[in-house]
Amino acid sequence: MKAAWGRRLAHDILLNVHRGESLDRELAQARKSAANAQEAGQIEELVKGALQWQNRYDFLIRHFSTKHPTEDPRVRGVMHLALHQLLASSGVPSYAAVHQAGELCRAVGRPRAVGYVNAVLQSVVRHVDSAEAASPLDAVHELFLDPTGEVVDYLTDWWSYPNWMVQRWLERYGEAETEQLLRHANQPPPVTLHVLPGHDRDQAQQTLADHDIIAAPVPDFERALRLETRLDRAALREVLVNMPQLLVQDAGAQQVVDWLTREGADLAKAEFPVADICAAPGGKAAHLRVLLTPDQPLLTMDLRPRRLRRTRKNRDRMELSGMPLLAGDGLNPPIRRASLAAVMLDGPCSGTGVGRHHPEGRWRLEYGTIADNGERLLGLARSAAELLVPGGRLYYATCSLEPEENEQVMTALLEGESLLEPDPDADGSWHRAWLPWRLATDGFFAARLRRRPGKD
Repeated sequence: MKAAWGRRLAHDILLNVHRGESLDRELAQARKSAANAQEAGQIEELVKGALQWQNRYDFLIRHFSTKHPTEDPRVRGVMHLALHQLLASSGVPSYAAVHQAGELCRAVGRPRAVGYVNAVLQSVVRHVDSAEAASPLDAVHELFLDPTGEVVDYLTDWWSYPNWMVQRWLERYGEAETEQLLRHANQPPPVTLHVLPGHDRDQAQQTLADHDIIAAPVPDFERALRLETRLDRAALREVLVNMPQLLVQDAGAQQVVDWLTREGADLAKAEFPVADICAAPGGKAAHLRVLLTPDQPLLTMDLRPRRLRRTRKNRDRMELSGMPLLAGDGLNPPIRRASLAAVMLDGPCSGTGVGRHHPEGRWRLEYGTIADNGERLLGLARSAAELLVPGGRLYYATCSLEPEENEQVMTALLEGESLLEPDPDADGSWHRAWLPWRLATDGFFAARLRRRPGKD
């Protein structure tokens, strides 16, 4: 029996992503090749699971190997896919998963590894079968619990995150909250809809219900609806086309813009244009646009034309006018100095607050990248400050949990003869963090600053 086509394609995607290819683009191509939505969904689940849990699966490979564990990326990919089927997927008998792993080894040109792969996987199956546990994952969890080991190693292997990242979080948050962070980062993200300002959430919820789509309000987030009906991509696109007042956006991201703009109060009285200088894919820009009056333009800029095209699609679907698109680098923006009432800077960062959306992202992030991002973000913020009129506001945001990209940027930004000063809210706070494991949202940092009056 030959390796199933779907598993072979999943293996190809897995290797391509490890080589640096875009997971989103690889999966989009797979959806075009798949026979139907169900097959495409199975491939996506396999690939994402193998990527997300690779540290967990590597631990098991090391534990059950009777010789030095393989470092061959093709064999390792075969085993990650098979272990995900054995431990985290339903509907595939263990004997079938093991057999298919052997066939996949042959299909990817590694026939000599079949015996090794079968031996490791059969050992895992025997362990699971002999354990009195509620699930296969519960059965193997005990193997990770070494009372003589370091907690960082347990968290790294079981929750499948790079060791250096876990160490950073342990130092900052402690053991209990770091494990909560890691647990949250490994949960599948819900589909959350933003009912844009000016539209009624209850009415939107009822319209969805009329089409047999159940969505529940998210407590403490007044315009957020969380889908309880599972929709494939095509069905979700149809919903968005028919309901342009909806945007797929995390509840925390919605609240970030509200907090930054005082729920639009800052923007409603702006006498000059507003800009979002790192706008793609356009969620926060759309939110800003509806907070402005019809005659207040929102310049929507991004460095990469491909990303700007996504912003255009979102803008056009939501029928938003007064939102011209501009390709440009925020470090040297093609916008006249001292000409804007407000600038949104949701800059490029490590994305450690949104890890649950991008299972490949944790493995691509390097230690030095965070500090490099901080330097770039500081440069973007200084450039944005030059665009503001005196008294104009800078809305700074990241989807990062890291101080180098957040608090340290603010400290450096306000040093010396800064153009900017803090712009606190009614409670006296001018920067704020959304910690995802506490709020059940994605993670964000935001800061409100103002160009000093008289600073020309």
